Amino acid sequence: MSSYADVNIVSNNIGALSNDFRPLFKIPAGFGGITVLEAQYITETAGTSRVQIVDLGTAGTAVAAGGTIFEATAGSSVAAAGVPNLLAEADTAFIADGHWVGVKEANVGTTGAITIVTLSYVCGK
Repeated sequence: MSSYADVNIVSNNIGALSNDFRPLFKIPAGFGGITVLEAQYITETAGTSRVQIVDLGTAGTAVAAGGTIFEATAGSSVAAAGVPNLLAEADTAFIADGHWVGVKEANVGTTGAITIVTLSYVCGK
């Protein structure tokens, strides 16, 4: 069981992505996994993109089956420069230990050169 009193927050600049993914971090094996509570992104330029937080499996090289964790609501997001965009939970918020957490732009547009993705998560389910 997760402890909601111990929320972890990680932010990464993912740069420009278009129909591609990028690994963010790996959950250590034997750790018990994480549950993502919230995800958002902010970009320096206005534009349309479909940002997703994904489970990249143990190799970190492809999105796992059912691996979309959070994504822009309604399939795409028109981002205003400097305004946070909250992502909605898609499939499941849990990612198993030994797996890579990643971010993907799902072939709708391109994220800006400076695009910060922030995840809030707890350890366990």
